[in-house]
Amino acid sequence: MDQRAKKRRNRLQNIAIVLLSVSAVALFVQTQLFNLRTDGGYLSDLFSSGSVEKTQSVSGLTDLELPARVAVTGAYGRWAGLALTTGDEDFSKPGNLLMEALGSAGTMKKCGVEDFRAALRMGTDAGGSIYYDFGGALPLSILSGVVGAQWSGGEISARRVLVQVNENVVRLFAWDGESACFVCTTAISTEAVRELVREYSLGSAWFAFDRPESDGHVADFSLFSDQLDPPVNLSVSAGIADPDAVLEALSFNPHTNARYPEPSGAEVVVEGDRNLRIYPDGALSYQGGSGTLRIASEEEAPTETETVVGVYQLLNGLLPDQSSGALFLQEFAAAEDSVTLHFGYQYAGIPIRFADGGFAAEVTLEGASIVRLTLRVRQYTPAESGESLLPLAQALSIARAWPGRELAVRYVDGGSTAAAQWLAE
Repeated sequence: MDQRAKKRRNRLQNIAIVLLSVSAVALFVQTQLFNLRTDGGYLSDLFSSGSVEKTQSVSGLTDLELPARVAVTGAYGRWAGLALTTGDEDFSKPGNLLMEALGSAGTMKKCGVEDFRAALRMGTDAGGSIYYDFGGALPLSILSGVVGAQWSGGEISARRVLVQVNENVVRLFAWDGESACFVCTTAISTEAVRELVREYSLGSAWFAFDRPESDGHVADFSLFSDQLDPPVNLSVSAGIADPDAVLEALSFNPHTNARYPEPSGAEVVVEGDRNLRIYPDGALSYQGGSGTLRIASEEEAPTETETVVGVYQLLNGLLPDQSSGALFLQEFAAAEDSVTLHFGYQYAGIPIRFADGGFAAEVTLEGASIVRLTLRVRQYTPAESGESLLPLAQALSIARAWPGRELAVRYVDGGSTAAAQWLAE
């Protein structure tokens, strides 16, 4: 080999060594940056302020199914659906009527709870009424969005809503279940309500105030029906099968070195001012600084709709896909600088309660930032068999020990199973 060829070979070898060295350094730097990242990749750390924006599609509230109890009242009695959701086919007709009522509501004026009750009393108006109970007071802007309506009647919350024919007009009542009750007229025709009432077989349902001699010891608006189908029992599984997926959903790096077990069995992950605890029983707890984990919003301050949908989608991303139980919004509490949302689980329109009285999820936001989040991860599936529901007469007798409480059927999560029971709440 001549001297010229030897020099060319050495030069190529040196270039190859340099390239390999540069690649090794680049790979090392990339790995370290990946371990330090707070979102989807190392390059974003180089060009961002460190905040994480959840890129979620805010599709609206109609996918947020709420458990609902509906009572249709006419001159000859009542019909009730005690285990419905706003997404059920059986809710579609009363739901459409509610959508029209909320969308055409006039100026809301204060009224008394007795006015609400009087509008419900059997036989007082042959025109009829449709009653809706969503289990907890929610802003009418949220309830309207769930049924596909636009609300422009101000900041009013309601648990119980009534659409009622009064002479030649249709009135809309909205009551939070406590002391705040409002009423207004709507643009719905009286015949539209009468036609809907005529579609139901009346006479099989009643409120406790209809029968004070036998049911007067429970809350007046406890709603009963002779046509209640026995709910199936549920199998319950708790625990998080894929902790890495949970970390990614909350924008943590699953490969971080700041991940360790506590003596209690909880797994702890720390990144900057954020920390996450995953407990063996399927519960998780998150705390983070403002601006780190955010929901999508068009403006700096999210709307109520963006808040609810963004949180709902985030929580759903932390749950097993195969669960038959579904989250629903129970409470929406707005303070001066924060908003707190409480969620529960429901199956087939029946809420699921926990023995300790707690919520399935609690999320607090400051602006668009999630600063606190707790969630009990559960998977509910129908069981092959279960105990039958206690007869109503016996449940009413037992409820005398808790006078004034509302008696209703609820699931109780007992750990491995969830059975339907009469609860005095």
